[in-house]
Amino acid sequence: MRALWSLLFAGLVLVVCRDASAYPWMIRHEYTGCATCHADPSGGGLLTPYGRAQSEILLRTYYGSEKPEDRDPGALGDFAFGAMTLPKQLLLQGDVRGLLLHAVPESGPSDSRLVHMQSDLAAQLTLDRFRANVSLGYMHKGAAPAWLLGGKEDHHLVSRHHWLGLDLGAENQFLLRLGRMNLPYGLRSIEHTMWVRSATRSDINAAQQHGVALAYGGEKVRAELMAIAGNFQVSPDVFRDRGYAGYFEWAPTPRLAVGVSSLATHVDRDIQVGAGLFRQAHGLFGRYSPKKVLVISAEADALGEHETGKPGRVGMAAMVSADVEPTQGLHLLTTAEIKDSSFRDQGASLGLWGGAAWFFAPHADLRADIVWRSEAVGANRQSSLALLGQLHFFL
Repeated sequence: MRALWSLLFAGLVLVVCRDASAYPWMIRHEYTGCATCHADPSGGGLLTPYGRAQSEILLRTYYGSEKPEDRDPGALGDFAFGAMTLPKQLLLQGDVRGLLLHAVPESGPSDSRLVHMQSDLAAQLTLDRFRANVSLGYMHKGAAPAWLLGGKEDHHLVSRHHWLGLDLGAENQFLLRLGRMNLPYGLRSIEHTMWVRSATRSDINAAQQHGVALAYGGEKVRAELMAIAGNFQVSPDVFRDRGYAGYFEWAPTPRLAVGVSSLATHVDRDIQVGAGLFRQAHGLFGRYSPKKVLVISAEADALGEHETGKPGRVGMAAMVSADVEPTQGLHLLTTAEIKDSSFRDQGASLGLWGGAAWFFAPHADLRADIVWRSEAVGANRQSSLALLGQLHFFL
């Protein structure tokens, strides 16, 4: 049992966070869409010049008295702090993230370690309506589905996304893409080990798939549908999922957005269960900012699995999260989550997250979390506590 919990803690460490800016709480600034600030039409990752400017104006702490709308991002928001001027057709972004972990299992010794989490460079070249987007990075451990080259046992070249795109429509409100992409499902967030992300296998750490996707971004509606062809960085072919994923979100007001998601895939040999598996997830999600200081996010997903030769199983995962920003750049965070593990012949699991994030300087942020979980493991129940500290820089 101790070995099992060591494995669970390792999973929490290696995938807890990745991207620089996949923040549902940006709705407090009346940003319901994503494509104006991100190269990915559904949010997260590589920033556009407008996104960089808003990051400098709206995200970080200012130590003066001027109002946000009076601030000039200047060159600080640009790539490499403006040390080099990029052509307008080219986007570049580098991200480095490290983690300090202290894990306290219910039984056995505690575990403290420093973890390298991310070293990625992302780029996008745009020529008229055509785009080419790619990321390359280094991982010491973890993110196995994104590995390109192994090298030594614990040293890997990774590519989380690489795709070709074509902007369509009179105002480029449609984007057709082909390649490896984030799955369009649920809330696009950086907390990859939350059960709504891990149970649906839709995180943005390493769960990307190859396929074809069409995204739409309008004034009040955004949507994306993807035909999943499989992860071609995993072999042999029997391990590759095929199916679809998509979402539809409507924003009736600038500070309220509600949506639905759907996903269904089949794989000849699932890497987790070791057999053929038809998997589904269907859910609701929403973001609401009653006042600028507060954003409430929630998601609930119904889950289904049908393993070859066995009866089908159903379950669920849900979360509700609150983000309080008492002063610009400082975020107080809390989340409650639940997973119905009878989905895999286990009982219900509960989790609580609490912490703070501080965007203390241009291109830099600190985050501290405490995560408590009570999980059903077979016929047993185990509680765990993890303390996480992260430091993130991006260029």
